[in-house]
Amino acid sequence: MDERFKSAAQMGDMNMTYTLIQEDPYLLDRIDCIPFIDTPLHIAASFGHVQFATEIMRLKPSFARKLNQQGFSPMHLALQNGQTMMVLRFLDYQKDLVRVQGREGKTPLHHVAEEGDVDLLIKFLSACPLSIQDVTIRSETALHIAVKNYQIDVLDFLLGGLRRSFHKGSNIQEKKIINWKDEEGNTALHIAAATNQPHAVRLLINSRADVNAKNLEDLTALDISTPDNKEVTTSLLSAGAKRFESPPQVSKSKNDHLRSKMSLKERVVISIIRFKNNTKDETRNVLLVVAALIATATYQAALSPPGGLWQDNNSNGNALNTDGDNGGSSELHRAGTIIVGNGYLCFFYIVNSVSLFLTISVIFFLLPSGRMSQLLSLLLCFFSFCYTSSWMAISPRSMLSCFCLMLSLLYSIAFLWTLLLHNLEVHQLTKKS
Repeated sequence: MDERFKSAAQMGDMNMTYTLIQEDPYLLDRIDCIPFIDTPLHIAASFGHVQFATEIMRLKPSFARKLNQQGFSPMHLALQNGQTMMVLRFLDYQKDLVRVQGREGKTPLHHVAEEGDVDLLIKFLSACPLSIQDVTIRSETALHIAVKNYQIDVLDFLLGGLRRSFHKGSNIQEKKIINWKDEEGNTALHIAAATNQPHAVRLLINSRADVNAKNLEDLTALDISTPDNKEVTTSLLSAGAKRFESPPQVSKSKNDHLRSKMSLKERVVISIIRFKNNTKDETRNVLLVVAALIATATYQAALSPPGGLWQDNNSNGNALNTDGDNGGSSELHRAGTIIVGNGYLCFFYIVNSVSLFLTISVIFFLLPSGRMSQLLSLLLCFFSFCYTSSWMAISPRSMLSCFCLMLSLLYSIAFLWTLLLHNLEVHQLTKKS
């Protein structure tokens, strides 16, 4: 690069810069063609010339992401030289510059986590919450870096940022980042336990870190904590941590599981997971709409059964039989009960109930995974109870009412049991993969 341009960048001289551009209109383009170079923006960022750097970014936006020969972006250099105003200008210009990975894969967020700059950390997380997902070449998150450098305040704010995030998939991200493993399989909790940081251990445990997560040596945080770390050991044991002292047997059991023949339950669960993963959103939405319409129609049939409902009470049984097809109106009946005979009623109830319960099952399997889906599944069970209650109210015979109740109870219990097993199996299969 022209020495005059370097001097202009060091002094923040925009007049000299435009003079050089007038002499050579392709000056910035030629600099941009070099893969790794100290651009004028790198130099200005190091010296803290905010206005000059802003003008260069306006003329050549690609410079903001370019790395120099040492593997640093302009924002990295501004951080290293303590140019806070320059860093904030980069953040205002483009929020995701905080995710630019420099030397060893470290981002500006990793830098402030290492240095313990809480103020900038808060600004980075507020501007770009997804930046906490970035990892270094050692597969370390900002949590790992904070714990390794004993930055407890930084760790506290990082965990708080994870808990308070509400973007799409934030609940999954929280658990994933907290339990993320580096290249040696260690989570942040492993590092905190190994380096005797009881406060960090408590923070991670309170953030629902997996206390029994194992590294590549099949050791948990409790295994690698030193015996004299009483406070760390107590916190881990209180959270349910266990020791795994026979890694070869554990590995063997995993291999045996992969070689063993699949059970029927495992086949069903895997088929359901594959179906849910392979179903497009548009197809899923159409199927849910159709299933909801079928459930509505079958439920309405229970409220308005064929033949209608009695509108009066007959308590003496002496009225004339004016309609032999209805099974005899001279029999005792009460208002609000079904008019048709019991034989047809049982057939209609069974067919209608099977249709409704199968439809509810289809809706359950079409729902995406998540806590909201679990809540909706519980509501589907309540929906089936409402259906049963409606049949009990309009059934003319107590025996039929008991039959309706027992059938619905059995289905609901089976449904809840299936839901529990399904969630457990999905969790186990996901964990194994």
